[in-house]
Order: sequence, then structure tokens, then C-alpha cells
Amino acid sequence: MSPSLMVPRPRSVVTAVSTDHIQDLSGPEQRLLKKLYEGLIGGQRASLAESITLVETQHPRKKELAQVLLQRVLAYKREQESRNGGRPQAFRVGLSGPPGAGKSSFIEVVGKMLTGRGHKVSVLAVDPSSCTTGGSLLGDKTRMTELSRDMSAYIRPSPASGTLGGVTRTTNEAIVLCEGAGYDIVLVETVGVGQSEFAVADMVDMFVLLIPPAGGDELQGIKRGIIERADLVVVTKSDGDLVPPARRIQAEYTSALKLLRRQSRSWNPKVCP
Repeated sequence: MSPSLMVPRPRSVVTAVSTDHIQDLSGPEQRLLKKLYEGLIGGQRASLAESITLVETQHPRKKELAQVLLQRVLAYKREQESRNGGRPQAFRVGLSGPPGAGKSSFIEVVGKMLTGRGHKVSVLAVDPSSCTTGGSLLGDKTRMTELSRDMSAYIRPSPASGTLGGVTRTTNEAIVLCEGAGYDIVLVETVGVGQSEFAVADMVDMFVLLIPPAGGDELQGIKRGIIERADLVVVTKSDGDLVPPARRIQAEYTSALKLLRRQSRSWNPKVCP
């Protein structure tokens, strides 16, 4: 769906905290931040990756450096947006759904379509992490083989690390860095979620909910919760023997959406097979 077809929802705003309390930066720290900032706004993928790693760190001093970097990137973004008449330079899309709904495969197809039309696409994929070790397989990227080789795309998998809502604690900051690096489409793939995890909806312009057919009790899916925040519902895997159940689910969700209060006067949530 073209970003121009709908009015963006209100975003949660990232504001870098004041850095006045941060001790004077050492020479190596100044050079590091200069290298990351210049590489980032220059569109260098390595600088973007290193910047996101810095934002995700738990080290106290590095967290302070990350705030300095974010403040500079936010200032750069504001300058670019003012030149663009105050309009955002990037369009953000959040994609959520239960485990196995086909989120990564959907992003692979849509991402290739967007890069083929001249867009620069960044994908922030959140993977589930172990409740005992905190580690993560980071396997979502393996389902985006073609997109991961596309030089107009950047894929960053990150572990959820126990954060609720389907995203990480630094997803919003990572979005800002991707936009600063010149990516005009940012796709945020959440970890597999249930009925009430929709934190990503407040970070994006469009929230897409992916639903697989024959996934069990459809009544559970149309309960109030995540469905209320969806701008678009996509029924995945609707081919072969799954076409009849996919059409049934499409009809059920279409009826359910009519009972919910509209979030925007200019956009009606839609259900697509």
C-alpha cells in the first residue's frame, strides 16, 4: 500500500535527554561520535549498525554517548524536515501478528517491491529471546534472503530481551537512526504477539496486523485489543486448500472492524487476503 494513500497516525516522539550533565568527551569519544554521525547521515550501513549497537548497550558511559549521538541525529532530522515543509522524511510501518503468521516472508516480498520502486527500506526485526540466558537466535533475517542482499535495504534483527509489547526498549531510537541514515521506509516487525501487545502502533504511521487462516478460534482474534489499533489486516497464506478459511476469516474480521470506533476520519481499516 502506498504511504500516500492514508493519513499517518500520531507518532510517539523521541526526544534525546539533556546532555549537559555528561562529562566532557574524551578525544577518542569525540572521534567515535564524529565518525558515527558523519557515516550515518552519509548512508553508510556499517555506521548505522554500530550506532544502533551503541543505542542498545547497557554500559552507563556508552548510554550517555548514545544520547549525544541521538541528539545530533534528531537535530539533523529536524533540519531536513524543515526543508521538506515540515513533512516527515520517512514512512513507518509496524507489522505484527501471532507466531508463524508469515511476517518475515511478507516483509521479504513487500521490501523487494519497494526497493524496486526506488525506495530505501530498513527492517527492524524483533526476535524472541531466552527467558533464562537472554540470548536470541535472530532467525527472522534468514527468511529475508533476497532482501538482505539488496543494497537499498538494511535489516537489523534485535532480541526482545524481556521487553513487553512486541518490541525492544530501543526500537524507537533505532527508527530515528534509520531515518537519519536516509531510509525513507522503515518496517518494524514485532516478535510474535497475542491480543494485547501493540506498543509498536504508537511508533509508526501505519500498523498492519497479519493473521493466518485456520489458526484456531477466530473469536479470540476479533476480541478488542490489538485489532482496535490495526490500520490494515492482512490474511496471509490464502492459497491452495487455505483459500476457503482465508475468505471466511476475511469476512469475519471485516464485520468485526465495523463494530469498532474509527481511529481516523480519513481512513477506514481494511481486511485484505
